[in-house]
Amino acid sequence: MQPLRFLIIDDHPLFLEALEMALHVAFPMARVETADSIEAAHLALAKGARPDLILLDLKMPDIAGFEGVVSLKAASPRTPLCIISSISGEEIVHQLRDLGAAGFINKSEKREKIIAAVRQLLDGKLHFGVAADMPVLPGVAARQREIDILARLRELTPQQYKVLTLICEGKLNKQIAYELDIVETTVKAHITSIFKKLAIHNRTQAVLIMQRLKLQGLAVDQPESVMELEPSRAG
Repeated sequence: MQPLRFLIIDDHPLFLEALEMALHVAFPMARVETADSIEAAHLALAKGARPDLILLDLKMPDIAGFEGVVSLKAASPRTPLCIISSISGEEIVHQLRDLGAAGFINKSEKREKIIAAVRQLLDGKLHFGVAADMPVLPGVAARQREIDILARLRELTPQQYKVLTLICEGKLNKQIAYELDIVETTVKAHITSIFKKLAIHNRTQAVLIMQRLKLQGLAVDQPESVMELEPSRAG
């Protein structure tokens, strides 16, 4: 039986180390890989990392908001991805679930609860806690169309997501084709599929969606919680 494999993505060194140690204690044979940026995580996946679970901090320095969630789901669509963050709230949890995340864990939780949530996720179950079962508030319902569009991003293939990212960087079809080493007609086909999946009609709308991704979920910025994961408390 292959050992469990984890990929932790967090730019906070103390929490990263504490969570890594907690996983090693709970799963002694596990292989735990870490990344301090979304870019580093993508490199690890590109080099062949095949984690059984990805644990991602929502607030990263190189990609803000929910864009990191979408990009990682595009890069490794079959790998369950759980957000472990100090940024929380009912609306955020609902949006993360809509974007294809398998779970949400607050960093303020005790080590035992975090490990219990990890076990639940490894069993193929979702873990969002009580917040996910709460009804959507009226203010959230008014933005449901926006949430629905964001959720459709998870339907994009990895190549389509790359094309979308380059569109939002202002690249022309010819430039996208050159950068991805594909022909221009393939780029056009990808764009057609992207627009259809997102129910949009032009590049401006695509840019607005990605801008919205960067802004979502960053309203609450709480201190990192590290002490509950201290190795000395693991057992």
